[in-house]
Amino acid sequence: MPALEFFKDKERGVLDPRVFERAREVAERLARGGLKSSQFRNYFAELRALENRFERERKGDEALAFARLVPQLELLKAKLFYNTRPQGPLRNAREFVAFMEEALEAGKRSPKDFEAMMKYVEAVLAYFYAFGEGGGRK
Repeated sequence: MPALEFFKDKERGVLDPRVFERAREVAERLARGGLKSSQFRNYFAELRALENRFERERKGDEALAFARLVPQLELLKAKLFYNTRPQGPLRNAREFVAFMEEALEAGKRSPKDFEAMMKYVEAVLAYFYAFGEGGGRK
């Protein structure tokens, strides 16, 4: 599978609308896989906190702020994998872990990719709520 790409025109910051089609497909698979909304929400909250810190720090030096962000994204990926251990909360959510790993890898490429990754993950979460636990749209 090719690497996750977000842009139609990266230089000008134009997102490819197919990213949101892909978000919907991923969300449908996650909803069918039995992932709990609280599990998804927890990781999204961590990402949002990283995004907020990055936004504050980038005002001074974007390159330095991004250099500090990348290891934090790696740490989040490590936490995901840790939680797939036999007694872990994500032991039956390998599809979610694969989705997050792919998104995090793509988000580490550049500040623009990180911003686009956040929109992508947010779209997956929104669709997940529509399709998931009590969302009704199956």
